[in-house]
Amino acid sequence: MQRTTSSERNTWRAATGGLRSLLVVVGVAAAMTIGSAVAQNAGDVAAGGITVSGTGVAYGEPDQAVLNVGVSVPNEAVRTALEDADARMSAVRAALVAGGVAELDIRTASFNVWRQDIYDDKGNPQGERYHVEHQFEVVVRDVASVGELLAASVEAGANSVGGITYTIANPDELMATARAAAMHDAMARAEQLAGLAGVKLTAPTSIVEASSGGQAPQYDVRFSMAADNSSPVSGGQLAVQVSVSVTYAIAAEE
Repeated sequence: MQRTTSSERNTWRAATGGLRSLLVVVGVAAAMTIGSAVAQNAGDVAAGGITVSGTGVAYGEPDQAVLNVGVSVPNEAVRTALEDADARMSAVRAALVAGGVAELDIRTASFNVWRQDIYDDKGNPQGERYHVEHQFEVVVRDVASVGELLAASVEAGANSVGGITYTIANPDELMATARAAAMHDAMARAEQLAGLAGVKLTAPTSIVEASSGGQAPQYDVRFSMAADNSSPVSGGQLAVQVSVSVTYAIAAEE
């Protein structure tokens, strides 16, 4: 059996003593870190601030419209149906261009060919019929001409009008106005809450802009028919809405 000398025992005591000291230091450092984190969290809660939402709306007249016009042509022969539809849509295109629409603002939105089986009253097959449907999407940059363009399209052979959508080509200015109104609304709400709570607002710490449904700002079409308007179609006004969520830091009243 190997014996431990006095020198070796002294070396072992020194090493274990140093290890205990290191553990004590590590323990103190960990305690200080935890205490600092708790203190930081407590400070965050104390400085939570006031979070409010604000809404702003700006109105403007539309400066362009999008039309959907086309034809639906049935025939027992598919080739005849296709030729008929093509001739009608060529006439519709010509009428639109004559009315002031640019060639590049006319595009095919949909083109469909489908077969219909024909039966008599007793359910016996009597043949077949083909349907050709062709739709144009037309951007109209002179909204006052929408009614005339629709009439010209129908006179040229269009028998299907899908709908009319009024838009604003560049809504940036309206967006800026609505955004400013939204921030003013949020500030008024926050100031009222701060007054009720006996605190004062400082600088905002968070600003988030949003729109209904989390999508891009939406346009609400509002139709207004003027008594002296010769056209049965009117764009009215468009409402651009912006919503914001703002968090303000607070401080105690002096």
